Amino acid sequence: MKNSSSTTLAITNLDTKRKAPSIKTAKVAVAKKPAKKAVVAHVHTDSHTHTPAKPKKTTKKATAASIMKPKGPLPIIKRNPLGHLLIEKMLREAGFRGGISSDKRVLEKYSTDESIFSIRPQVVIQPRNRHDVEIAATVIARETKRFSSLSLTPRAAGTGLSGGSLTDSIVVDVCAHLHKIGEVIEKRDIITFTCEPGAMWRDVEKKLKRHGAYLPPYTSSKDICSIGGSIGNNAAGPDSLRYGHCADWVDSLDVVLCDGHTYTVKPLSYREFKSLVKEKNEYARITREIFALIEKNEKEIKSAKPKTQKNTAGYSLWNVLPEGVAAFKKGKGKFDLTRLISGSQGTIGIITNITMRALPIQEDTTLLVVPIFDLQEAAKVVTDALKYNPINIELFDGLSFDLALKNPDFFKKRLSGVDYYRTMLNMYSTFHIRYGRKTPEFTVLITLDKETTAKTPKADIVKAISTQKTRARVVTSKIEAEMLWQVRRASFTLSKFQDPNRRPAAFLEDMTVPPEHLSKFFMEIKKLLKEFNVTAAVHGHGGNGHFHFYPLLDFTNKTTPMLIEKMSEKFFATAIKFKGSICGEHNDGIIRTPHLNKLFSKRMLEIFKEAEAIFDPDDIFNPGKKVNPRFDIKESMRTTN
Repeated sequence: MKNSSSTTLAITNLDTKRKAPSIKTAKVAVAKKPAKKAVVAHVHTDSHTHTPAKPKKTTKKATAASIMKPKGPLPIIKRNPLGHLLIEKMLREAGFRGGISSDKRVLEKYSTDESIFSIRPQVVIQPRNRHDVEIAATVIARETKRFSSLSLTPRAAGTGLSGGSLTDSIVVDVCAHLHKIGEVIEKRDIITFTCEPGAMWRDVEKKLKRHGAYLPPYTSSKDICSIGGSIGNNAAGPDSLRYGHCADWVDSLDVVLCDGHTYTVKPLSYREFKSLVKEKNEYARITREIFALIEKNEKEIKSAKPKTQKNTAGYSLWNVLPEGVAAFKKGKGKFDLTRLISGSQGTIGIITNITMRALPIQEDTTLLVVPIFDLQEAAKVVTDALKYNPINIELFDGLSFDLALKNPDFFKKRLSGVDYYRTMLNMYSTFHIRYGRKTPEFTVLITLDKETTAKTPKADIVKAISTQKTRARVVTSKIEAEMLWQVRRASFTLSKFQDPNRRPAAFLEDMTVPPEHLSKFFMEIKKLLKEFNVTAAVHGHGGNGHFHFYPLLDFTNKTTPMLIEKMSEKFFATAIKFKGSICGEHNDGIIRTPHLNKLFSKRMLEIFKEAEAIFDPDDIFNPGKKVNPRFDIKESMRTTN
């Protein structure tokens, strides 16, 4: 199965004076290598796996002093072009069989994602299998001693909004070849599946659907994003209100670590932990040192955990030992590094295989719709609805609804035949008849399961959620339900229709506050949008107090970078003011890494740096993200819309 979102690279050579080796030649070269012995325990083996090198004697344990970011401007990374010019030769000699390119057109394609940034890589590689990823990590770990600017940044479908997959060094495109999906296994009422990181969410969803199952943390962008990218960002979506983020559904991860070997990382009991840490490999070393880091700083880590339900800021050390160190030593709970790797944006290793759990598809659910015309009532409606343990509480604003009304042709691509006409008719009749041609400030959608409605009659729930000004009701028409969900899912795309000469900018889109502050927070947001004279369609996860909005900006205007900097400061301060977070599910990347000091103490930022250095002492994996920011936000910004 070929992923349509990725271009498969031809085998190219950066040295134009000699002919590039063909795939066939590369295979022969690999085949001539003598067979190697199996690798140590916990390390994957296959026909291509090489014997692991001995641990580097020169590797030192990172200290807070050695990894503290110096004050002043961002560090200058010395660029030695020879390292990137030689990289194909070095990879081929090591047995790399995938695509390699430094073609300008290819580099241009990988210079952007869905974020507001544009950073041109030097080389793009597309590993054919896990062994290719191991080779790349081994070569870069060795050669970074000579060429410090060499690094590897994994990239999946390129739908990220924070700039996490952008780099000025080497892009590792996992979607071109690493997109296999394994069998769905149903055992003892537990449903699991495996896939490679480049597998598209939509393809996994189709396979799960044949088993009557789905992935609860599905994102609104599930039609265009990959599973690996979602794990890397620890993404979440509507049902995260009840079921959490992607990290909550991971069973195990196969990860290439800094020594160039693949390890299966999974939750460990205390007995398994004690057995592992006696071994002599990088996984064992990392496990020992991360445990020691948490044990030493447990109080600081616990207090640093964000109070909002949703968060992908920093490294989630607080979830590695959720029961606490003392309880773990008594045999309670698990030591779980998958919770740290999920959401790490490829900064501490490269995922090559994923095992996740799924759930049976929810049947007989009930949808409530609540049009809110008085913004001050939004928080009360949401907090009252939360008492009934809903599967999700989603919302979209009046501008989204207006844009849907004005752009009916947009839905022709999403709906076919009679479904399109029925849905559009319902949209217009809702506006003209039900709403009396008044657009609600917000439309709130609440999904309840059959257990809830069996326990409490629907009419009683409707009454409890409604107020004198705001009336909830049960949606009985499948066509109306489809119409409402179409507008909710299309809010971001619809916002592009406001002005074709501007771009919806992703930099404020991931703020979240406790639901009880939802009304006051959004009223402040509306004032700030007016202050900066920008418009933004708003949608989000109301039950989590999580808003997504993308101000329309002109990136050809030279003043836009400064505007973004000023807006970020004011909007982020507003989220903090209401006990919120600036990073709910889209992760830190380039845009939010420099702002993490707004959420975490100086000591906690040092702990994050220590954790990253334990995994990646030579900083070969996606540097500049989550810790040690090195990309200047203004200088790295795109200049096209």
